Amino acid sequence: MTRYGLFLRFALVWLILWAAHPMREVAPAGAADAKPSWQLEWGRIVAAAKKEGEVRLWGDQEITHPDIVAAFSREYPFIKVVTVSGKVGDLMPRIIAERRAGKYLADLYSGGLGGRAFSDFYRAGILDPIKSTLILPDVVDESKWVSGEHHYADGEKQYVFIYEGSVAGVGLYYNTNLVDPKEFKSYWDVLKPKWKGKILLFERLGAGSPSMVRFYHNPQLGPDFIRRLLTEMNISLSLERRQATDWLGSGKFSLCIDCADTDLARKQGLPVEEFAHDYLKEAGNEISTSGNSGLALINNAPHPNAARVFINWFLSRQGQIVWQEVMNTKVSEPSDSMRTDIPKDNVASPARREEGRRYQVTGFLDPEPAAKLMNESLGRGKQK
Repeated sequence: MTRYGLFLRFALVWLILWAAHPMREVAPAGAADAKPSWQLEWGRIVAAAKKEGEVRLWGDQEITHPDIVAAFSREYPFIKVVTVSGKVGDLMPRIIAERRAGKYLADLYSGGLGGRAFSDFYRAGILDPIKSTLILPDVVDESKWVSGEHHYADGEKQYVFIYEGSVAGVGLYYNTNLVDPKEFKSYWDVLKPKWKGKILLFERLGAGSPSMVRFYHNPQLGPDFIRRLLTEMNISLSLERRQATDWLGSGKFSLCIDCADTDLARKQGLPVEEFAHDYLKEAGNEISTSGNSGLALINNAPHPNAARVFINWFLSRQGQIVWQEVMNTKVSEPSDSMRTDIPKDNVASPARREEGRRYQVTGFLDPEPAAKLMNESLGRGKQK
């Protein structure tokens, strides 16, 4: 056999052995099967959440409604959901008191941003950044959200995630049998003598008045408007959510600031309505903390990984479709998700954003100056 023939035989044997060697396939197979870093991280978090086996959700119907819990449980049946549902005035003091006693019971808190809960939690330093918990590409992709970005209520833009983007209401309601809205062109018209003694203010226990805070920081209204409203108009206060709306509907009062659940009351036959923006020139196209909801991660959470799983599911397209449907059809509270890639047919018109219109998104407004002015004007000591 010639040298050339031996060379060919040797080369053929070498090729056969190389093709059969298991190590040859390791690198290509590993490259093909390599998972993106987010998948690896997500896998670790889900595995850790499975070991924790539970997540505790505190807040109002935005996060604790049975239909929302059921939808999450179908996706993650190995995570037991424990809910503590209630209004901010009840839950906020409870969370803070239990933490002082060394009890860390809440993982997540969600509810309306208009009161003091989130700002007080933030100032007290009991929140962990929620921004760093966003992992799923569906959630991280900011192009799917209003204005092509995630919005946060806090100035650091990482602690309180604003997931509801309903158009801010004007905060002023009227009895349709007693008031012709066409008489109004401005908030200042509320100060006309004919409305003296006919105005009610619903003041949320532990949260104050979201609208008063907005009035205070509105350059077209400001402290002077609040001072005159409270000192000249013989205004009445109610601390009961349902009572305030019932009093407006019964005709005991003609106007109400911050009345709640008026959409539900109207469906039940009460003659109550919120003023349209067109009647109050100082009301702009705004997505504000007033009337919208946020989500926050409580620090020292007992189930941090399960909380991360819930956060990512809740803010996903699927989660926000469920949330928006529940709020509009089950809770009867007009609500528009900040996500722009989900259907909006079920969003009631007062809350629904108009396609193509730009909205200003505002975060926390300092409630202290308005609260101080209210106390001074009403002649009461500092609220505790």
